[in-house]
Formats: sequence, C-alpha cells, structure tokens
Amino acid sequence: MRCSALSEALDEPMAGSVEQRVRWLLVEDRSAWGRKATDDVLGAALAREAKRFGVRLLLIRRREGDPAADAVRRVILVDTATREMAIRTVTDLADLDIEAAAGAPVGAFGTPHAEPILLVCTNGKRDACCALRGRALMNALAVDHAERTWECTHLGGHRFAGNLVCLPDGIVYGRVTAPDGPRLADAYLAGKVDPSRLRGRSAWPAPAQVAEQALRVAGHLADIDDVRLLTCEVADAHAVVSLATPDGVTHRFGLRAGPIAPPRAISCAADELEAPIHWRIA
Repeated sequence: MRCSALSEALDEPMAGSVEQRVRWLLVEDRSAWGRKATDDVLGAALAREAKRFGVRLLLIRRREGDPAADAVRRVILVDTATREMAIRTVTDLADLDIEAAAGAPVGAFGTPHAEPILLVCTNGKRDACCALRGRALMNALAVDHAERTWECTHLGGHRFAGNLVCLPDGIVYGRVTAPDGPRLADAYLAGKVDPSRLRGRSAWPAPAQVAEQALRVAGHLADIDDVRLLTCEVADAHAVVSLATPDGVTHRFGLRAGPIAPPRAISCAADELEAPIHWRIA
C-alpha cells in the first residue's frame, strides 16, 4: 500500500505536520528532478546553509523542459510571517545568498511580487505518492490557476499527498484531491481557510498549528485572519498555545506530544516502520 493511502486508511492526523519555516526561497528549475533534487541542482552545501538559517529551499517549475532554458532563472523569496514576496532573476546559482535571504528585508531581494503562489509537490523520484496525487492536483489547478501554480520539490509529508501550499501565507493543505484543489485555491484567493484539509501554517510551530485547526473547527472560523498566534511555549513534550480571535477573546490550549500507533511506513521508500510524533490537545 502506498504511504499516502496507508496514512489515510489509518486516519492519521494532519494538523501540526508542517515543519516550521518562516522564509521560503523558490528557485526555478526545469530539469528532471531526482530523489535529492535540491542537492543535485543547487548543491548540498547550499541546502545545508538553508537548513542552518531556517529557510525552506525548493525548486519550482511550470513544467519539465530543456535545462538550457535555466540559463536565466526566476527566484522568489517569501516571508510567510509578514506575507511579503519579492522576485528576481539569476544567471549564476552562486549568486544565491542564503544568509541574506534569511535575514535581510524582503524588499531588498528583488521586485515586489503580489500575486499569490500555489505550490504542488510532484517530486515523484522522492516519493511515488507525490507524482501520482500531485500530478492529478496540478492538472486540476491548471484549468483556472495556471499562472499561479507551480510544481515543487519535496515539501515534507509525502504520506499526506497531494500537498498544496498557499503563499505568501504559508498555509499547507494535505490529502488534496483533484476536485478539492480548485475549491481550496478559490477559497484562499478569497481570504478563506478550510480546516478540513489543513496541515498547518509554516510560520507557526507545530503545537500552534494543531490549536489553530481545532479552534477553526470549533468556532467555524473561515477568514485567514480570524486566528492570530499570541504565544507558543514548548517544554519537551508539553506546550501551551494562546490564540486570539477577532472578538477579542484569547483562547488557551494545553498540548502534549507523543507517538501515534500503529507504526507505519512514513514514505513509500521507507525500509523501517515508524510511529510519527503528533501534538494533541490535552
């Protein structure tokens, strides 16, 4: 059984499964992506730098094509906390400065980019589920959102494929089917969030992602700005999250992290079974 089908059959929770990364650096690349596409194209050293500075580094493309077309590449910097984006072109990948991308003002990176971006992981060499489910999702989004939608390399969480990222907010949805995709995209462009497929916000720590999803479901809160993170205090396997809603109420959640049973393959290529760690409201 494919990892995404198994995760779905086990009803594995998705909320809180997004690795916290405030800034994203998206590099255009039309080559055939391998299992470690980012390392292959940009170099392992640059990928390590991105991890050290907490930047989500991804390759993006509209479609696979002639690598010669990548003589000039578009590069987009996104800050999911301030919801700013900037775009520029590069002719030499050596010009990419991860430290600057992590800490400098977004406006200093390039030309402001205001059009929302939709990312779909299709990195099938990394995990077959991303190719099978991701391609179907890409085709569905291409009907009305072709200019906003990009394929991307590994996001994390292949078992939640199809994965859809909405930028600049860094909202990540999982188990998105072809019929779901256009509906979720339209909702995002209208300033709405659907908690039924929500994995989390990349700018927030995992416990806060879980608390947001629970609060949205309980309070029927649909607007992106209906939930604001005040604090998230984490100590080992315990966390306390405070969220604010437009009515001025502060909602406080206690959470606990622990493994979820039964152990399962967390990717199609996994050799061993794992019991993923999930945050639960205590």
